[in-house]
Amino acid sequence: MNAGEVRNAVRKRFEDSRRYAIAEEVGLTTGGARRRIDMIVIDCYHSNGFRIDGIEIKVSTADLRRELEDPDKHVAFFDKIDYYTLACPKGVAEPLVDVIPKNWGLLIVSEDGVAKYKRKPLALEDKTDKKITRGFFASVTRAILQHQPSAEELQAEYDRGVKYGTEAAQLRRDYMKRRVDENIEKLEDYEKLQQRFKLWRDDDIDKVLDEFEAFRNLDLRWTTRSIEQTIEHLSKLQEHLMLKMTEDEEKQGGKP
Repeated sequence: MNAGEVRNAVRKRFEDSRRYAIAEEVGLTTGGARRRIDMIVIDCYHSNGFRIDGIEIKVSTADLRRELEDPDKHVAFFDKIDYYTLACPKGVAEPLVDVIPKNWGLLIVSEDGVAKYKRKPLALEDKTDKKITRGFFASVTRAILQHQPSAEELQAEYDRGVKYGTEAAQLRRDYMKRRVDENIEKLEDYEKLQQRFKLWRDDDIDKVLDEFEAFRNLDLRWTTRSIEQTIEHLSKLQEHLMLKMTEDEEKQGGKP
């Protein structure tokens, strides 16, 4: 896992932009300042005392060992931040966990890119003693702005969203048109069938019943009930006609 992946995992953990402001590669001041910290996370909630966390990313045990052997790099920020945390891939900090200062936090990034605290940081010292200089304030502000999307990038994303939305809408319109065309075709077939029923004769009933049974298998759920009712009426009509034909034959047979 590289530093960029760890950085993304940390950003994801503090992704609530209403609460957190994140600055990367922050110097003690602007200009030619050499001392830099990988990330500064400012908690913007008054209820949390506007807490300032410093986070240093280490992706190898050797790199972490050098950090511990050269305290000047991180100590230079301790009078400006409230908490200090090491963010590492899983397995990097374990060999040195006993020599890592107890008030430092350990933020471990798993293989699936989730950052979780193995050890939460403790306050470095009293917050009231912190002195945020104008140089450090300017450095943090500039670092935040540098990682904001440019106007060109925002416009490109907007254009991409419009294009995607237009294509999706066109696909939806095409799909609905096909559905409408299919239903219109089925309705036309239904109307033709109804016209045929107006020409019924006594000897057409069996044939009409067969056609209705075949038509009922079509995917017209909203017409199924009316079709079944029609079939029921036709069946009753057939029984009535058969009874009438029987009665007529009996009357004819009874004549001298």
